Order: sequence, then C-alpha cells, then structure tokens
Amino acid sequence: MLLPATRNRARLPAIPGYELVKPRGGGHLTCVYEAIESETDSACAVKLLRSDWETDAMAIKLLQREARAGLAVRHPHLVGLRKAHVTRPPYFLVLDLLGGESLRSRLRRDYRLDIATALWINRQIAEALAALHRAGFLHGDIKPDNIRLIDDGIAILIDLGFAHRPGENARLREQGYILGTANYLAPELCGFETEADQGPDSSPASDMFSLGVTFFEMITGQLPYPTGSIDQTFRRHCADPPRNIRMLTSLLHPALVQIIERLLERRPAKRPRAAALIQQLIALEISTLGRRRSA
Repeated sequence: MLLPATRNRARLPAIPGYELVKPRGGGHLTCVYEAIESETDSACAVKLLRSDWETDAMAIKLLQREARAGLAVRHPHLVGLRKAHVTRPPYFLVLDLLGGESLRSRLRRDYRLDIATALWINRQIAEALAALHRAGFLHGDIKPDNIRLIDDGIAILIDLGFAHRPGENARLREQGYILGTANYLAPELCGFETEADQGPDSSPASDMFSLGVTFFEMITGQLPYPTGSIDQTFRRHCADPPRNIRMLTSLLHPALVQIIERLLERRPAKRPRAAALIQQLIALEISTLGRRRSA
C-alpha cells in the first residue's frame, strides 16, 4: 500500500535549512536525498552521513576530505558542492541536483557504447580529472557508477567520497583499508609487490588507471580483468596483463587501442597524464563526430 507523501516525508531526517524530499541513493556511510533549500526554494541534493556513523572518526574524516576537494575545485564536468556542514552533527554536504542517469545504468541497458560516444564521455571526465589533479587532489574512485550522463550529452564526475591528496592514504592502506572499488583499483594500490615503480601511495596515475578500466568497459561491455574475490582481483591487476581489447571488439582505431593500453599500464609512470590524454581524445573525437550518438 502506498503511503501519503506527507507521511513518507515525515520519516526523513531533519536538516536545518533544508527540506528533504525523497531518497536518491547513497552508500555504506551516507544517504543522498533530493532536497529543497528553504531560503532560496531551490532544488539541491543533500549527502548526509548516516546516524550510525556520526561518532566514527574515519567516516567523518572521509566526508571532510570530500568537502575540502569539492569546495576547492569547480569545473563544468565535476559535480558542484554548494555547502559543507562537517564539523558537528548532522554531518552533510549540499550538492547540485543532477538529472539524467549514471553511466552504469546506461551500460546495463546498452551493454556497451559506440566508439564516438565513449570518446566524448571520457574526454569530459578527463577534463574533470585534470582540474582535480591541478589542484592537488585525486578522485580515488573512478567507475561508471560515479559518472552521470545528463540529457544534453554532458558527462559529470560525481562522488568525491574517496578524494584525497597524494600520500594521505598510505597509513590507512597499511591498516588494511580498501579505499576505492576493487575492479577499478590501480595495481600500485592493491597491496602486492609487483614490478611496478610504485610510490608510497596513490598518485594522479592511479585515477588514470581507473579511467582506463572504465573506458575499456564502455567500449567492450566487459572489464579488462576477470572478476573474482577481492584478493583474486588484486593479484590479477598486479600480475596479469589485461584482456586484449582487439579480441573483444573490431575496427578500433590503432591510436585508441594505444590510449587504452597505456592507461592500463601496470607501471604508473607509463600512464598518460589527464591533460595529455585530453588532447589525444579530442583528435579522435573530431574524426568520429559524424558517428556520435547522444550520451
């Protein structure tokens, strides 16, 4: 039986200055709500730390890091953070309310994307990453779930929940924390000794590897490494070559194959930087403009 809207709304948390309208998702630590800002009567999204995590120092620190990165970096292809309330309960962020659908939803429906559309989306996300990296931040969790496709074709990178500065996660990783999503995590962050020229922690190259996995998945409908347990996945990322993309889809431009192979390089220093990648993707985009569908 459907409940009246007023009864549903009464069960939502109370946030000073904001009227929560309905849930929009969330994760292990947070809930995201569609909301109305009382003062301006404008729509927004409120990302609220779950009440059972309000005394957890690590959960609070992650939300504070997200606030720090979101307030420091503004970019058309990065979700906008309007306000942060992260020094006392209730801990929450106020974000732009985005329409459209996630890239994950798009892939579930279409399985994979045409090359032109994949290039278009990845170039926009690379631009957001370049802005974050210039400001000294890493996103930390690039994957289709964290890319929003707006109806007019704009791609927006969302969820800075794992955003951090290089070196900040070293101690957490030593304590056994997995900060990111296993299937998209760079080899240097997987906790095994490899031949890679690893540093003590993540770098912009770690984001580029995750973007490479996402790019591979967009074009082929598959991940570059077989799925399995977290331990199996980490070992494969550290020791095994990725699947040969040429065997999974045909008629790929050699330059595109080279880009994806370089993004998936086991050695961080071999991966392209975001700024250089943007120029390479623009060149390929121009050659495929006539074949691009709406994102």
